Amino acid sequence: MKTPQKTKKTIRKKANSASKTAVKLVHGKRSVLRHFRLVDHKHTGSLIHVRHSSHVALVGILVIVGFFLVISQNLVSASHLSSSGSVTVGLVVSGPPPTDGATITSPISGTTIANLNPTDVSGTCFPNSFVVIQNNASLAGSTICTAGGAFLVSVQLSLGQNILTAKNYDNLNQAGPDTSAVTVTFEIVNEDPVVQPEQPILPENPLIIPGVTTGPSECDSYQPSSTLLTGGDPHVAVVCVPRSIDANQDHKIGVLVWGGKPPYAINFKWGSGDTTLISMNAPGYKSVKVRYASSGVYNINIQLTDQSNKAATGESAVEVTNAATPQTFTQVVDNILSTSWFETPVPLYVTALALTLGFWGGDIFHRKFGSTKHQRRSHKAT
Repeated sequence: MKTPQKTKKTIRKKANSASKTAVKLVHGKRSVLRHFRLVDHKHTGSLIHVRHSSHVALVGILVIVGFFLVISQNLVSASHLSSSGSVTVGLVVSGPPPTDGATITSPISGTTIANLNPTDVSGTCFPNSFVVIQNNASLAGSTICTAGGAFLVSVQLSLGQNILTAKNYDNLNQAGPDTSAVTVTFEIVNEDPVVQPEQPILPENPLIIPGVTTGPSECDSYQPSSTLLTGGDPHVAVVCVPRSIDANQDHKIGVLVWGGKPPYAINFKWGSGDTTLISMNAPGYKSVKVRYASSGVYNINIQLTDQSNKAATGESAVEVTNAATPQTFTQVVDNILSTSWFETPVPLYVTALALTLGFWGGDIFHRKFGSTKHQRRSHKAT
């Protein structure tokens, strides 16, 4: 009974060795080609087992073809655009400036203010325009006029006479008509007067509108026009702010700090509930990054405290646009189907790549879990 079993095993081993010698792999002496499973096969007319298919090489070829396919699709799109004679461009067309100027209604001209610093300055303005407040011909604060035509800005007054003016600007930085100035007197009661530092040269308007305004195109490149001194009361002013920014993108706001006793602690309240706290060791300019998640008008409030615990306030505002709106399932599908990836010959390429990967995965599964291993296990069991 044992002799026939040995004979069957011997016959099976000979058959397996014969099948192994029938196919000779190229990588027998070249280890570099081991992963490609390339076959050096004489033209005997016999079929080669699926495990000898060069799936890695096929996938590599398809990837290269896909690369050139993407390039060709872009070139075709560009040629269609140039041959059509139709190109979309953006133009800035100047319209009329605001017909109504910003007018200060509070405080009333001739008022004396004691120990209340900063002071709220409010009034009427052209709806949705950018309002700039100046104190003694120097930038004191800015904001965006409401849709109802009103503004409110906290302004830090100087000791003595303060001549306050307001001016509003449209989206092209065109100014509205001048309005009457308001003169108020600020005095300190029961306190020793403080010698104030020299007022630096500040911009008339802190707005940055690319392609419209002159000067820096972004707040990182702003340069102060004069030397900034210490002493007296601290001051902070927003001297660089974009007129409009996109949601979910980083932008920067620039502030100028002088006076007081350094170092300074500066807290930015962005109007969205978020805050940023920074410190400065000396007077100077600082740009701070901000990002908004949704569209709207946001009032920016900056609170500064120096080493002597003296405070200063600066204000501005920014308009945020282009917030992404959630898309419905139908819109997502339409966007996908409208892309060039669903134009011929892309579907054919994707199908070929999917079939190659599928056969490769099936080959790996067959070699690991296929019938050959099950037969070997059954033979061992018997």
